[in-house]
Amino acid sequence: MDEPATLRYYSVVSTKWKVVELEECESTFNVARKEGPWTIVSAKRQLKGRGRFNRTWYGDEGGLWATYNLPLEPNSTRHWGLLPLVAGVAIIRALDGYRIRGLRLRWPNDVLVGREKLAGILVERPATGMASIGIGLNVSNDIEKIAPLTGERPTRLQDLLYACPKVSKMRTLIANALAATFNTFVEHGLEALREELEAAWSKSLPVVAITDKERICGYFAGIEADGSPVLRKADGTSVTVPGITVNRMKELI
Repeated sequence: MDEPATLRYYSVVSTKWKVVELEECESTFNVARKEGPWTIVSAKRQLKGRGRFNRTWYGDEGGLWATYNLPLEPNSTRHWGLLPLVAGVAIIRALDGYRIRGLRLRWPNDVLVGREKLAGILVERPATGMASIGIGLNVSNDIEKIAPLTGERPTRLQDLLYACPKVSKMRTLIANALAATFNTFVEHGLEALREELEAAWSKSLPVVAITDKERICGYFAGIEADGSPVLRKADGTSVTVPGITVNRMKELI
């Protein structure tokens, strides 16, 4: 049973959101799937967090480990699989006021500072009418302990900012930004967020898109309307790699 050690309900951010705050849980996803849309489930410690393809996500105290439930209209033409990109824009917006140098996105679900990982995003659909967006953000948690266990160097807000915000403040800032970007996406589609996405992806970088069948190299050149990455090859031609087939997008520099 994945029951919270302690649990408090209270309203924050706006009348839309309800917060379920836990001392400890295995995964905020497990708790969030029992809640409704416009609910945030966050935990001080997450014992069995996960990223894409069930990779381990370490959730010690001091970081933001939260799942944000959003409503999905069954008849909507907006594809829920694009929500990692929507959430990426929301995190960049939430951090915009801190003017973090080198803050950027990596397709489809990583928030980086330079080449170091600050946050990750995972989206699941536990019910027809709801999507759950899991966000893990390093704030003041001990990253030295997890650095040897991850495939890339992590970073945290405490080392980037003179005055590090509290985890609760970051949860609220992201909630506000996520509500706004989600509403824009629902009303106008991903195209309305494309300019912000392109700015957040920074300059075009050489990458390899790794699928079950092949490794495709090129310069990341943006996305198609369905969120699939577009790579520009050395001969000047472009290739679209179906996003659903990509296990990982790895930067080569």
